[in-house]
Amino acid sequence: MHVVIVGCGRAGTALAARLDAEGDSVCAVDRDSQAQGRLAAGFGGEFVAGSGLHRPVLEAAGIERADALVALTSSDSLNIVIARVARDVFRVPHAIGRLTDFEHVPVATELGLDMVTSVQMTVDRVHRMLRHRPLEPEYTFGNGETVLVRAPVPDYLAGRPVTEFAVEGEITVVEITRGGHSTVPGPGTTLRKGDRVSFVAASSALRRLHSFLGGRWE
Repeated sequence: MHVVIVGCGRAGTALAARLDAEGDSVCAVDRDSQAQGRLAAGFGGEFVAGSGLHRPVLEAAGIERADALVALTSSDSLNIVIARVARDVFRVPHAIGRLTDFEHVPVATELGLDMVTSVQMTVDRVHRMLRHRPLEPEYTFGNGETVLVRAPVPDYLAGRPVTEFAVEGEITVVEITRGGHSTVPGPGTTLRKGDRVSFVAASSALRRLHSFLGGRWE
């Protein structure tokens, strides 16, 4: 996966280091050339100095082959624009931006953009969004050990009982939305095409749940 990260503040450098350590191709972008010095020692990715709004800068960062772009500058409006350009102009499959002012949330929502907030939560949440999309947690319990996630049911799981999702101590189905109506499933409930399911899962089990929903039933 090639990820372009625009903005080398605390969140940007932390995310770049994390993805690089996991073996992803990463290019960090910042208008301040000295920002390169904030990247972790041993960082194996690339760095491009310049504005994330300029096409030549994004192209130098590999935007045309990027699987994801994350806009983490200090400006909410800039992050919204960069994420939108990445999605709509360069057709990047996954464009994410950060917001620090909740007043900008309605604008981002209207544009259909994925946005996150805060520093550590930004790094953790973006990481989950990149690794386990569409299993982006809607609620986190404790220190993040357990999460509530919602996801559409893939067609190949239609007709299977919800009990097949249950993994003791790891995954439980707690709700199903069907035809606009929400129900709490019982032991005999079966999944249908078009269902949207709510799971409570251990964070460590998200990869397993992702494999269930991605066609790899383990």
